[in-house]
Formats: sequence, structure tokens, C-alpha cells
Amino acid sequence: MNQQLVKQLEAEASRANTDLVVAWAMADSRHLADLAEAALNGDVPVGPRAMWALSIVAERDSQSLHPFLPEMVKTLPRMSHTGMRRLACKILMLCKLPAEFDGPIIDFCFRMLEQPDEPIGVKGNCMSLISQRLTRYPELKPELKTIVDDILTTTESRGFATRARKLGLMRT
Repeated sequence: MNQQLVKQLEAEASRANTDLVVAWAMADSRHLADLAEAALNGDVPVGPRAMWALSIVAERDSQSLHPFLPEMVKTLPRMSHTGMRRLACKILMLCKLPAEFDGPIIDFCFRMLEQPDEPIGVKGNCMSLISQRLTRYPELKPELKTIVDDILTTTESRGFATRARKLGLMRT
């Protein structure tokens, strides 16, 4: 792992530092590979901070992350840090993924939605990821609606409810 990058990520958890890392990573594909490695293999605090930077890269140029998506999908179920799961799901939402990743993503997302202790931010991103795949797998929509309805009975998150409504997943 790039030790200069590790030191920079350990320096502070701020938007300014993250923007510095993003600019560095986007300047060179080798740097972007180093950032992806730190995000997918780094421990706390390096891994979550690298994932935050990677999510900003995805917002700016999601195509640049395509070489790293297979490893991200493979690593997703092993991410123990909730912030990393939330950000990884956000990255996957922003990227156009081939159908070959649908199975692992859908499986992971349904498991996260069914976990009572999973933070609502992870659940919201998982709901969106599954929703993106409903055109290929429309038979999943009733199950997703049922799970979303159950979540809405136990949470007061307006953001989750708004997203569910926009995705057409709220029961009427």
C-alpha cells in the first residue's frame, strides 16, 4: 500500500484533506489504483477515509473506477465498517455495472435491508441498488416493497421514506 497516501489519509478526516487525496488520485491512474487498494484493504481510519475519497471520484468520473468494481463487489460482504458499506454502495449506484454483478449485489443488499441494526444510510443505498436492477428482475419488486414497508414501520427516517417514494417502493 502506498505509504505516502496512508500518511495523508491518517493526517485528518476533513473535506479539505479528502479533496486533496481525490485530486492526487484523479491525476494518475496508478494513484487511483493506490486509492482503491487503500479503500478496499485498509483498516480504520485509512479504509473509510479512502472510501470517502473514492466516492467523490465516482461522483466526478464513475468510468474511471470500472477496473476496481469487481474487487469492490467481491469485498463488499466482508466490509465490517458501516460507513465503508454505505459509501461502497453509493459508488456502485453511481457506476454502470454489468449484469454479472447483479447476483452478489442483490444478495448483499437484501441481507443488509433485513438486518435490524444496520444503519439507515446503508439500507437506503441498498434499496436504491436493488431498485436499479428491477428492470432486469421485476419479480423482486414485491419482495423489496415488503421489506421497505417493514423498515418504514420501525424507522422515522424521512430521507429513507422520500427515497422509497421516489423509487416507487412505498405501499399505498
